[in-house]
Amino acid sequence: MAELQWLRPGWLLAVFPVLGLWWWLWRREARRARWQRLFDPQLLPHLLVGEHGGKGLRPIHLLLPLWLLVVVALAGPSWRLAPSPFDTPRGLVVLLKTGASMKATDVQPSRLERAKQKIRDLLALRPGAPTGLVVYSGSAHLVMPLTRDAQVIPPILEDLGPDLMPVEGDALATGLQRAQALLTRSGTPGSILVIADAVSPAQAGAVTPLDVPVQFLAVRAPGLAEDAGLRQAASALGAGVEPLSVDDSDVRRIARRARSLSGTGGPATAGRRAEDAGYYLLPLILLLALFWCRRGWGVR
Repeated sequence: MAELQWLRPGWLLAVFPVLGLWWWLWRREARRARWQRLFDPQLLPHLLVGEHGGKGLRPIHLLLPLWLLVVVALAGPSWRLAPSPFDTPRGLVVLLKTGASMKATDVQPSRLERAKQKIRDLLALRPGAPTGLVVYSGSAHLVMPLTRDAQVIPPILEDLGPDLMPVEGDALATGLQRAQALLTRSGTPGSILVIADAVSPAQAGAVTPLDVPVQFLAVRAPGLAEDAGLRQAASALGAGVEPLSVDDSDVRRIARRARSLSGTGGPATAGRRAEDAGYYLLPLILLLALFWCRRGWGVR
């Protein structure tokens, strides 16, 4: 409810005349008392529609909630943002470690192959969203600039490995700078996903905060303790670390966060507008209005 706002707050002033009119009608609802003065008390119950001599539910009872619901709907309550047709999908740069340690087989068939599979799963969850790829070991290299074509990256993944890297090592800080520069040049709001098994202590100390949000996917066997360097680097970046899962729940959480995270290129809410939730009250309003279609309801 902290996000509640009114798109047309002026309509809330209609509550006062609605209350006044309803109270006036309520005072006029003394027909039974008048009938008791005009008719024989033994005959009166047979002239009234409904049981209990008209003491049950009457139109006046539902008239006030119906009018109040109409006023609230017209005021345009809103508590969330609706996607704009002009909204730019969040970009994501995948920063993949391809060092020798990624050939470890504690995760089958290997850490690197599992990381590639996670990237394929992530692309399937982000159809049409800009995705780029940077790899790093002892140096960092751009493999694919931001593209909306999800079919371009998977074939390239097949040949990536430690043998293609000119220098063995851990150049995470350089890779992060390259990934950020890729987002900056494209002018696309987005974030970075680092897929790695570990971070060297030297690199963990060299990492500095970026202008874009960062996530980590730790490609290690579930039984292994989290790498201290990776945890330190994530803390320096204000990033979360997603542990590897046997299913696609890890990449689903990553994809969900990537849709809301934003950095260079504008805020995540750019181009979005408040959603008018007054329309959700229409079924309830119509349901109450249907009571006036009951036979005998209007003359009770």
